[in-house]
Amino acid sequence: MNIVVIGVGYVGLVTGLSLVKLGNKITFLDTDLSKIQMLNQKKPTFDEPELLDYLTNDKTAKNATFCHSYDEIKWEDADIVLICVQTPIDENRDLDSTFIKKVFSSLNGKVANSTTVCIKSTIHPSALQKVLSEVNYDYKDLVFNPEFLREGSAFYDFFNTDRIIIGSENLEKSQIIASLYEELKSEIIFTDPISSQLIKYLSNAYLPLRLSFVNEASRLIDSLNANQSDVLKGVGLDSRIGEQYFRPSPGWGGSCFPKDVMEIQQIAKENNLKLPVMQSISNSNSEHLLWFSKKLVKIMNINNLQKIILIGAAFKENTDDTRYSPTFEIYNILKNEKENVEIYDENMTLDNKYDQIFSFEENALYVEMYPMGNKVKNQIAELNNIVHFRFWDS
Repeated sequence: MNIVVIGVGYVGLVTGLSLVKLGNKITFLDTDLSKIQMLNQKKPTFDEPELLDYLTNDKTAKNATFCHSYDEIKWEDADIVLICVQTPIDENRDLDSTFIKKVFSSLNGKVANSTTVCIKSTIHPSALQKVLSEVNYDYKDLVFNPEFLREGSAFYDFFNTDRIIIGSENLEKSQIIASLYEELKSEIIFTDPISSQLIKYLSNAYLPLRLSFVNEASRLIDSLNANQSDVLKGVGLDSRIGEQYFRPSPGWGGSCFPKDVMEIQQIAKENNLKLPVMQSISNSNSEHLLWFSKKLVKIMNINNLQKIILIGAAFKENTDDTRYSPTFEIYNILKNEKENVEIYDENMTLDNKYDQIFSFEENALYVEMYPMGNKVKNQIAELNNIVHFRFWDS
């Protein structure tokens, strides 16, 4: 099929390139000219395993084009339009619909009735209906197909997804979207638009709930001097609980979990609902970041070290995404307490508001913010008078 993918972020680019592999022709559209220029030169615009391989593949070269203007697209030839733009939270914790509003304003009058317009961006339908009413766009034929791609394993997740969710009031167009995934071995759930988005929101609330729980458990384990790995393994082996997303960490962040948890809280507020468990998820994470920061200071002082060095600026391994990164949160906490703290990341250069080092130093506490490769471990092992701290191993 001929598909237009609007937005070349994690969701749009990974989804589109995966669909090329499944035999479709994809036209990528993004108004950020610099990104389109890089992609036309087969250069990745973010770090993601396998992305470079996809961009340099001969099949991609034949079946993927990258455009930065709506006027470049032959809309009459499009079988499907996939909308994959960001839907961030503004400073008031409200949904910022600026990007998706621009998309529908630009699409109005261009897309044929026979074209299936599908939203992969995360936005609850009531908010979308408000946006569409402002640009006079018809809602009833839209299809919602939320994504469940983890940064760092996005291509694997596309082809090995646990489920495919399709929400629409138009059964015919739902089937068209379902046909994109006919080669994948995954259950497809057809439902209504609101339910489809709630599946995404609640999944992205439950996972940080687990992370917050295991981090609180790790604090209890630490305070009683118990064996962390034994306790968490013993709990996780319960088949009702499981071991996935059960690794303690300095805190959780990223582009999805914080945003979607805040948005659920806002939806609840608008509907006069009290959801104390949902409310506690973010509070627990904030408390854990404070606790972890104090723990680092304690370790540094006990060992008579001069500074704390946080290794890894991203919010998790195998990505360069620093949105809501625990590294930055902990850095800011320590700086506010006048502690000597720096960040080391061999893969990216940070904004000058952060003290960054590019070579290892002695007399320091080295903190892996997430599991690192052997290269970093071996370099640290050669230093004198240092402590190498991995929270999940403590």
